[in-house]
Amino acid sequence: MDIKDNKQTGKPHITASGLMRGTGVFAILAGLLYIAIQFIHPAEELSAVRTAPWVMVAALSMLMSLFFLIGLTGIYVKQAQEAGWLGVAGYLIFSLFWLASTAFSFVEVFVLPLLATDAPLFVEGFLGIFGGGSSEADLGALTALAPIAGGLYLLGGLLLGIATFRSGVLPRAAGALLAFGAVVTLAAAVIPHPLDRILAIPMGLALIWLGYVLSSGRERSAGV
Repeated sequence: MDIKDNKQTGKPHITASGLMRGTGVFAILAGLLYIAIQFIHPAEELSAVRTAPWVMVAALSMLMSLFFLIGLTGIYVKQAQEAGWLGVAGYLIFSLFWLASTAFSFVEVFVLPLLATDAPLFVEGFLGIFGGGSSEADLGALTALAPIAGGLYLLGGLLLGIATFRSGVLPRAAGALLAFGAVVTLAAAVIPHPLDRILAIPMGLALIWLGYVLSSGRERSAGV
């Protein structure tokens, strides 16, 4: 991040370009965590909820979601004018998914371990929302989380990827990879869980790529 000394006040001066590069760093971290978590995530089972690995991975997932929100903001702002309304829609929808993901991970960290003993049926049902398991507990509206979240991820990532490709401010190939990373999740319908976690890799790579371009300040020569 570019921080320069203000000669008049003697205080650090944070530049717009420095903030933009900072969002790129967060995008890189988000992409790296997104890929890494797929390989270390504990099984979505009741017995795992109160273990240290579960809490650690859930906490990392919450942090990753926050990093995604910051990184996506930088990616959008950098090309806001060129991306147009398509970019606005993609950014807002995709950000809404990561905001919901932050809340979901918060529950995994701070709520589920406390309920594992007293309300095991609820915890198992909650774990099955995205893990594909059945539930004997009445989860009410929570059962709609998976299809809604899936729709936000697919539509938001696709629109932002297309907007990035069309704008030409950031690498077009990275925009295409972002869109592909969203669409490829449709393959989860035929790939059993947890093997479907590998579908997160293209999205992670797209964020790392776009984040690197932002953090290095090379976007002007990257529209290819």
